[in-house]
Amino acid sequence: MKRSILFLFILILFGPKVQVFCFEKAYTKCRIDTVVNYFDRSGNPVATKAESQSYQLIVPIGNDSDRFFNIVSYYTDTDSMKSFAYSPDSKAGVLGWKYVGESTTYYPNGQLKSLEKFDPHGLAIDSSYYYYPTGKLKMLVTQVQSGQNPFTGTPINKPYYLLYLDSLGNYLLKRGNGFLRLDYDNGNYIEGELKDNEREGKWVGWNMESHYEEQYSAGVLQSGKRFRANGEVVSYDAETRELAPVPSLKMDQFIKEVYKNINIPRDSHTQLSNIINVQFVVNKDGRLSNFKYDGDIPFEIKREITTAIQRVGPWKPGSLQGEPVAINYTIPIRL
Repeated sequence: MKRSILFLFILILFGPKVQVFCFEKAYTKCRIDTVVNYFDRSGNPVATKAESQSYQLIVPIGNDSDRFFNIVSYYTDTDSMKSFAYSPDSKAGVLGWKYVGESTTYYPNGQLKSLEKFDPHGLAIDSSYYYYPTGKLKMLVTQVQSGQNPFTGTPINKPYYLLYLDSLGNYLLKRGNGFLRLDYDNGNYIEGELKDNEREGKWVGWNMESHYEEQYSAGVLQSGKRFRANGEVVSYDAETRELAPVPSLKMDQFIKEVYKNINIPRDSHTQLSNIINVQFVVNKDGRLSNFKYDGDIPFEIKREITTAIQRVGPWKPGSLQGEPVAINYTIPIRL
């Protein structure tokens, strides 16, 4: 399924562990730089293979100047393949993996689940095929150009839903018109009617541990409601569906406060570029964590900047469909 490109970036945290062993059925030759990740049934990272439902190998290919990574996943119980793809990155981003070329996924019984293709920029291209565990076709989607990215000049592709069938082979959708249901590995789903390939009327779904429903007109969200497990109902619209996190102060005041709290020795500046991009997570409760820095930054400078940012105070968390979510955020620090 094509990933929705949201204004908000929902955090997907993986806990990679560098291992020096290999699984007998997966690889016959061990690589020290292969990374192994373990996941439970919901896709959350776990510590060991024994408590996992699947495991993932990230295998570097090529030399340092022209390196790709083979991303392969297996079902733990059988060591049978779950997915196979290539990525220019060694870690999943906030929107998931950026794939290039062909990507395939498989059911536990070995049947092909999906076949997708991506261009060098990680954008879905050509046609994508999705199947039921029986091997019958479930959905056929092709990509059509719907615009151009104003920053990169690359085309913006939009999925066009050609066919959607039930498990018996009955057509539920043809050429962008009819019923569509999108299911995800973690149990989330969304379903509703398409008219001329745009969402129309009532759509319902499940994510973030609760149900929600949305009303659309010609693909534009009119209103939405989330029904929390405690009985609370949260309403939102197109403007409030996706909200970015914000600091406790206005952004310009926040940056000034950060600079006031940074104390870096003058002779350290010669080792650094003028701008350091600092990425961190704004958690659901507004706390900041998981600070990351681009480039080779000395530890003491990272610590100084991290402390200065945290000292300003917690943020108002971001939200998606009325629910607080953890968001990756990046700010530039000019030294």
